[in-house]
Amino acid sequence: MRVADGAARLGDLLALLLLGLIWGLTPAVGKLLVMGGAGPLALASSVAAVSAAVLWGVCAMRGVRVPFDAAHWRHYAVAGGIGFAVANLVNFTVLRHVPAGLVAIVVPLSPILTVALSALLRMERATARRVLGTVLGLAGTALAIAPGATLPEARLLPWAVLLLLTPTCYAITNVLAVRLAPRGTTPLALATGTLAAAALGAGIAAVPLGHAPPGLAAVGGGLPMPLLVAAQAGLTAIAYLLYFRLLGRVGGVVTSQVGYIVTLAGLGFGYLIFAEVPGWLTIPAAVLIFAGLALVTLPGRRA
Repeated sequence: MRVADGAARLGDLLALLLLGLIWGLTPAVGKLLVMGGAGPLALASSVAAVSAAVLWGVCAMRGVRVPFDAAHWRHYAVAGGIGFAVANLVNFTVLRHVPAGLVAIVVPLSPILTVALSALLRMERATARRVLGTVLGLAGTALAIAPGATLPEARLLPWAVLLLLTPTCYAITNVLAVRLAPRGTTPLALATGTLAAAALGAGIAAVPLGHAPPGLAAVGGGLPMPLLVAAQAGLTAIAYLLYFRLLGRVGGVVTSQVGYIVTLAGLGFGYLIFAEVPGWLTIPAAVLIFAGLALVTLPGRRA
C-alpha cells in the first residue's frame, strides 16, 4: 500500500511539474508565432480549434458527451470569451513587444486576483493572511514590470501594464465559472466546449479586425508556422488534461502551486529561446509574488 501511495504521489508531482513546464513554454511559442506575422485573434482561434479537436477526441474515446444547451453555452461563452479569447488577444498582442519571461512572471497573479475578487463578492472570506498575500503579490508584480526587472526598456512599460489584463481575465473567469458551471457536467466536457466556443468567437471577431491567420512561412529557427500552431494547440490540450487530472486528485490548492513552476520555467525558456536576461529586480519581484501566492492559496492552520 505504501509503495502504491508513494507512486501515486510521485505521479501527481510529475504531472504538476509537466503542467508548469508546458505553461512556462507557451509564452515563448506564442512569441515566435506573433513575430511570424500571425494576427492575435486568428492565432487564438486556430490554437483553440485544434485544442478543442484533440479534447473532443479524448471525450469520444472516454464516452463523454459535450452538451450544448443554453446553460452550457452561457458557460462556454463566458469561459471561452473572457478566459481564452480576450486573455490570448492581450497575450499575443503584448508578446510582440515584451519578453516572453514577463508573461510567465505575471501568471501567478491570477490565483491572487481570484481570491481577492471572490472576497469582494463575498464568495470567500477576506482573512488577514489573504489580504497580506494579495498586497505582496501586487507589489511583486509592480516590481516585475518595472524597468530593471523583466523589461529591457522603460518605453515598454505601457505594454507591461496592458499585460496585467491577462491574469485579470483568468481571475474573472475563475469566479464566473463557479457560478455558471452547470452541475453534473465533467470538467473535460466543459473544457472541450469552452475551447470550441473560444475558437468560434475569436475566429468571428478576427475577420472584421483584419487579423491574419497563421501562414505557411517559417519563423524563428526555421520552424514552419503550422508546426508551431500545432505545437501550441497540443500543449494547450495536454495542459487542460493535466490540469483537470490534478484538480480531481489533489484539489485546487495544490494545483495552484503550479504558478511557481510556470514562472521559473517561463524565465528559463525565455533565456534559452530568445536570450532574454532579466534584470536583478526580477529576484525580489519573484520572491514577493511567490510569498503572496503562498499566503493566498495555502491553507491556514486549523484548530
